Amino acid sequence: MHEPRKLLTFEFLGLCVVIFLAFCNVTVFYNLFNYLQTLGIPAELRGLVIGSYSLTAMLLYLLVSPFLTPANAARAMLVGIAVVIVCGMSYFFVFSFWGLLGLRIINGFGQFLMSAGAMTLFVSVIPKERSGQAFAIYSVAILLPFAAVPAVMDSLVFLIPTPPHGYAGATVTLVPAVWIVLHIRRRRLEQPGAAEEKHLPVWADIRANVTRLPVALLLLLTAVYIINWSSMFFLIKGFADEQGITNVGSFFAVQTGLMIAFRLLGGRLFDVFDKAWIVVATFVVIAVGHLALDNLSGAWAISLVAIIFGVGMGMGQPTFHGLMFEVSPPGFRPLNANLILFATQAGFFLGPVLGGALVARWGYHGYFLSSMALMLAAAAISIFLTGKRQKFPA
Repeated sequence: MHEPRKLLTFEFLGLCVVIFLAFCNVTVFYNLFNYLQTLGIPAELRGLVIGSYSLTAMLLYLLVSPFLTPANAARAMLVGIAVVIVCGMSYFFVFSFWGLLGLRIINGFGQFLMSAGAMTLFVSVIPKERSGQAFAIYSVAILLPFAAVPAVMDSLVFLIPTPPHGYAGATVTLVPAVWIVLHIRRRRLEQPGAAEEKHLPVWADIRANVTRLPVALLLLLTAVYIINWSSMFFLIKGFADEQGITNVGSFFAVQTGLMIAFRLLGGRLFDVFDKAWIVVATFVVIAVGHLALDNLSGAWAISLVAIIFGVGMGMGQPTFHGLMFEVSPPGFRPLNANLILFATQAGFFLGPVLGGALVARWGYHGYFLSSMALMLAAAAISIFLTGKRQKFPA
């Protein structure tokens, strides 16, 4: 395939819309824990029902993504959309623990096909010299549903009598996604060299690819970054309650808003500066955030610390993806991009587990100190990514 030169193509914008709609159908389950309680599901089993979704996606990113290519990614996305729509409607009829566990697993399978298929296509339609900006915009499309969907659903509560009505209603947004995917598939089939995209790497090559130092380090660092993010997401409320802070909601509003603004307004900077040093700076800034949160007291500090975390977290995800794009041979870019999503899912699973264990053993002070040490260690490891890197053809 020829190297893309333009960034804002129909394929690029279409995939951003599709991934936005896909994550609208993820964040709509923000109230699932409370809904499971109304069904009489024991508290110790609710986490399993919710977590099975991420576990399914994590395993599939590891085992199935090597078989996704730009040639079959659109078909995978269409199957995923159909699965998610059927699952969304099924919450009207499934109420038992085992039924809901199975439904969440199947739902995770559908979401994986949509997300992994979109990423496989995405890395084939962006120009190498603007990869940082491309992933910055793409990550905003993923972030927006986390900020918007819960607020929208709460404001429409008078139109949504039960959570299953919300889950089913969200799937309607995927109808335009079908048209977008079909249109992208048709346009790509018309391009010269489409048959070359069907090549699948052999396992020996996959092993050699994953064990290359830049690839292995980026997967590790992505997992560490998400472990920090997800543990903070679940633990900050308990810390705020312990400190008597009532405006914890502003923490996520400021942090997420700054992350989105940083990636939209400063997206081009991800390509101007060396991405490896941006990775180092990401972890240093996050470490400063943990130090500040552990030492600054009072409600006023929450918004200030949220600004620090917003800058640090805002730099991370687009840089990991953009740098992985640069250090990967063209044939492995779709696989490596999806392996970063595997590391992301692993981080979302491990973050609350490890963070909760630290708080249980050493309290929030111990958690912040441990997190700061982990971030500084990650910054030190990131230095191995700096310097001269192997150049691959576009």
